[in-house]
Amino acid sequence: MSNSMKYPSSVVPASTPILPITPASAATVEPISVLAPPQEQHMLLLFLPLKKGILANPQVNELAVNLVNAVAPVDNRAATGVHFAMFHLVPDGTASALPVPTFQAPAGKDLLVAQSLYDAPFDPYISAFTTDPAIATGLDGLLSILDETGIPIADPATSAAQILANGGVFQNSEAFIALLMRYNFGDPTIPAATSTENIANPAPPPQRYVLFATFPGLTVGSILQNYPDAQALWPSDAQPITFQ
Repeated sequence: MSNSMKYPSSVVPASTPILPITPASAATVEPISVLAPPQEQHMLLLFLPLKKGILANPQVNELAVNLVNAVAPVDNRAATGVHFAMFHLVPDGTASALPVPTFQAPAGKDLLVAQSLYDAPFDPYISAFTTDPAIATGLDGLLSILDETGIPIADPATSAAQILANGGVFQNSEAFIALLMRYNFGDPTIPAATSTENIANPAPPPQRYVLFATFPGLTVGSILQNYPDAQALWPSDAQPITFQ
């Protein structure tokens, strides 16, 4: 396991350090100069190969609904640390939506692109999902629609088929994390910063990309704990919003 994955996959830090939000009038406040791993922000960018045409199956819609319903009853936003997420389906043979090449599905398969910006190292972030039995069951549904035929897999125990055969995501969290990393363009060692010059201890080149954040260290937990009326403004049981 790399240095970016310091936490056991079955353990989500219960006391993630939360940066206090101090009134602007406090003259003693100094700029942030050190961020512990749980305060860092990272990018997930998955390219998941799916069975061709599977999303047209009504059963898949049911799997998605079950996964959403499993997440909804518990406010785990601080634990998961997800700032935003994006999902994009690319059916087999679909031409680029732009005048330049973009996402392309593998031949004979569909492609699911999933992106998020999350707090903390990769293992605790994913473990917040995999250690919840209801959510893990929903993730089993995701594994059931993956198509990994023809894809080199160094450790067969990390294949979608083998994880399901061994009892599913809840019982095989490490293997599931390894599966995600197989398709993750995101690098868990690259933190979001205001600029590359503002990383005092940069990793040696080359790096796959640069990742910028306006407020490094402002975790989801910090927002929920310190922003005035955060729970009232953004309740865990989200309400419909009119976007004008």
